[in-house]
Amino acid sequence: MTKVVAINGSAKMEKGNTARVLAPFLAGMKEAGASFELFYAKRLDVKPCVGEFHCWNQKPGVCYQEDNMQMLYPKLREADILVLATPVYIPLPGKMQN
Repeated sequence: MTKVVAINGSAKMEKGNTARVLAPFLAGMKEAGASFELFYAKRLDVKPCVGEFHCWNQKPGVCYQEDNMQMLYPKLREADILVLATPVYIPLPGKMQN
């Protein structure tokens, strides 16, 4: 079974136009036999990179910051498809950048 992780970057979350476009896409993925998990960037506590390169030098691939990325990393590794849904009227939202 195909696993999909979708992240909605809209500040309006499920009430915005991004959600209106994303919902039928995910419904189609489900109809095609895929399973999906949907996350809202606004609800995730993800700290920005501090640029100390701990994840490169001391422990490659392991971030020392404790935030919601610790929960997302295994889901992203297992996913076959990653969907990043963002509003088009602004640059990439800060929560998505984190």
